[in-house]
Amino acid sequence: MTTRRIMIDPGTTTHGLVVTEGRYVVASDSAADSATVEEWIRLSAPCLVLVERIQAHGIAGNDVIRTAEWSAHFRAIALEHDRDCAWLYRRHVKRALDVSGRSSDAVIRARLRSEYGEPAWQTAKLCPRRKAKSHTVDCPACGGSGFSRRAGWLAQVKGHAVQALALSLAYDLGAREVTP
Repeated sequence: MTTRRIMIDPGTTTHGLVVTEGRYVVASDSAADSATVEEWIRLSAPCLVLVERIQAHGIAGNDVIRTAEWSAHFRAIALEHDRDCAWLYRRHVKRALDVSGRSSDAVIRARLRSEYGEPAWQTAKLCPRRKAKSHTVDCPACGGSGFSRRAGWLAQVKGHAVQALALSLAYDLGAREVTP
């Protein structure tokens, strides 16, 4: 049985969201509003909800506090609806992904690309013959689909949604919620 997973990278006003069913991406949004995230949590049963937990170093500014509030809010909704939920600190995600130092989002994105392979991230390529009057279902370049290269299963995952996807890989590699 495949398990639905909802991965959330909370932000101050918008959030990275990826919903998967096994290795199939059901939904991906790098700037989802809170209502969209809440709806996915409420309507997806059974599922595992993975939320990035925010940790401040020193004095926290308003953006960090607001992001932490959203993180706790999404976790609370998941628990309210009896969803399995893991609240993962970014440092635990980085450790599980074997990414060290002050890693940027780009380093985590590169780690995910190496894990899943470049074809998974490829965008679709339009058939160069698609506009020709002679373009038919027998087209040798695309077989009539209009695309000479199909999109990879992760092609739609971009921006903050990539950071949300990192939660799932880290969880698969052993990262778990830790009580401070």
